Amino acid sequence: MHKHDMKRNMAHLIAHVVYITLYLALVVSTTVFYNYARLMVFLFLGWPVLTLGIIFIVWASQSRKKRRSEREGKGVFVESGMYGIVRHPEYLGHIMVILGLAAISQHWASLTFAGALIVLLWLAMVEEEKRNIEKFGSAYKDYMRKVPRVNIIAAAFKRSRGKGFGGHRLS
Repeated sequence: MHKHDMKRNMAHLIAHVVYITLYLALVVSTTVFYNYARLMVFLFLGWPVLTLGIIFIVWASQSRKKRRSEREGKGVFVESGMYGIVRHPEYLGHIMVILGLAAISQHWASLTFAGALIVLLWLAMVEEEKRNIEKFGSAYKDYMRKVPRVNIIAAAFKRSRGKGFGGHRLS
């Protein structure tokens, strides 16, 4: 393994540890500061967003696993499922969970953890896309033009205008 690859792997591991630590801190702060500001509208919005986020994570994960087993390996494009709607449905699901927890908590600590987590997720999406461009070239760039990163509203708008979703996903 090259020195550059070892540094990249170490940075990836550190990022995962930081992410998991922040996620746990968000869950704990949400539990401790549940409905801290007593803003019921945020509490009532937070639970459905949290639930939808969990559904997105599970659905996207199952879709990816199913495609991998069908194709026996990584590195192939998949034409169906949530990956034809947004490029990163699992990340979108995590963002929704994070926003839901922050809305449920309504405390500055939870909002701080949520902001840091969303920044880390965004950086991870950008890094993943760079790797996919290196691996798949123009095919992935075409997929990026057709399918929004995580903006499900843009995806719905494209579909309503008859442009479709593009439908590719790397599994």
